[in-house]
Amino acid sequence: MLGKSILSYLPVNLANVLTAFGTIVILTRLLEPAEFGVYGIAMITMQFAHMGLFTWMEASMARFQARAERENDVASHLKTLYSVGAITGVAAFVLFIAVLTFAPIDPKLAFVLYFALGSTCLQVIFNLAMEAHKAAHRIKRYSIGFSSYTLISFTLGILFIIFTPLSAAAPFVGIICGLLIVGGLDLIFMRKQMRGGDFQSDKIKTYFIYGAPLCIGLLLSYALNSADMYIILAIMGEASAGEYNAGYNLANRSLEILFVWVSMAVTPVAITAMEKHGTAGSRDVLKNYGATLLWIAVPAATGIALVSKDAGFILGEGVRENAVMVMPWITLAGLISGFMTYYVHRAFMLSGQTQKFVWALVLPVVLNLGLNILLIPTYGLMGAVWATVASYAVAIIIATILARQDYPLPIPFRAAAEIAACSLLMATAVFNLPLDAMTPGFVTLMIKAFTGVTVYLLACWILNIADCRNIIRSLLKRFQTPVLPEPAE
Repeated sequence: MLGKSILSYLPVNLANVLTAFGTIVILTRLLEPAEFGVYGIAMITMQFAHMGLFTWMEASMARFQARAERENDVASHLKTLYSVGAITGVAAFVLFIAVLTFAPIDPKLAFVLYFALGSTCLQVIFNLAMEAHKAAHRIKRYSIGFSSYTLISFTLGILFIIFTPLSAAAPFVGIICGLLIVGGLDLIFMRKQMRGGDFQSDKIKTYFIYGAPLCIGLLLSYALNSADMYIILAIMGEASAGEYNAGYNLANRSLEILFVWVSMAVTPVAITAMEKHGTAGSRDVLKNYGATLLWIAVPAATGIALVSKDAGFILGEGVRENAVMVMPWITLAGLISGFMTYYVHRAFMLSGQTQKFVWALVLPVVLNLGLNILLIPTYGLMGAVWATVASYAVAIIIATILARQDYPLPIPFRAAAEIAACSLLMATAVFNLPLDAMTPGFVTLMIKAFTGVTVYLLACWILNIADCRNIIRSLLKRFQTPVLPEPAE
């Protein structure tokens, strides 16, 4: 069941892989390091703004859809959140314009931020639809919608860089176009789902009480993840920020795609089980989830660290040297961050104790900022990486302790030990390949990747770690058996 659900989201993640790596490959070549740094700062600022203003609605859409179905009140649930999203989006857009017009910001950065922050005001409407599709298990509609938006936005963004003077603002113009095209078409379907519903102002309080702590927690979590970019920009300049952003994205984004893939398949199922069968039902869903997450992510992180030099050809020459240097440590930070965000933090969502999610991140964020300010002037980009790893280690310990106070979150110790052993065996095999005479690049990357995957899967198959035999059988069956069309919605 878990393997089938994960495979259903494969198209979305293939689109994510294509655009994530395509963005790094193309943007680091089309943009100068300083321009790529401006793009990275604008992207981070956009994410901060979105999390602070809009994610409480998106979280509520995901969390309360199953309850609305149970109470036969889906139309009002959708109409209420869509109305609040539209009003908040318009108000935020006016606020962003005013701030960027009068704030003492570098004109080049301000120009890019106009488009970045404008896009996030449209994004909330699209994201509400995507969360509703996932929560209602309309996987096909979600996959087509999100994949189409991702690919259209990416393609148009690159074309705008090549054929217009938009430079670092071009990717955000592409996002706006993708949202208008795909989001506009999907809105026709969602309006039908809202037909007959009423705007219920009393529900807004319930949604906000649930979602506001998640907003604050996500802001803290993102600060833990990305605030160092602002410090690097202030101390080392735009070019160094671009180098760090390139290495961070190549390593961390690769892992994040895997975590999101598994999480988007399991989270709606766990929430539905919680509403229908209580804590015991949701815990059964999560029982193998943590092990599966580690089974996929740990070898991926190990592999990225092993082939960081070989993967350097993906990046433009202007950012390559320093970006490759930070990648092995970034993968460790990304592994800790991903397991904490996409597994441990699910306990706060299911228990409803979202305020503890906030407190779990306060100390790590303060520690991260302090270490960055202390280490970056002396150790440069490596100081930022070490600060991130240390902060995430503290964060996951605190989050696990607080999460288990209210929800019986299973901790897959045995699976983690077995997966670590198989990953160590994989690393040993790859490290001892006789490739010293070869120049790092695509060929050595493929040889190491093939060897690592083969050794790891063979070891896991023998031990049947995280029930991997059934997952692999499901994958093979999925590609051998024709997929029947889903019933009409």
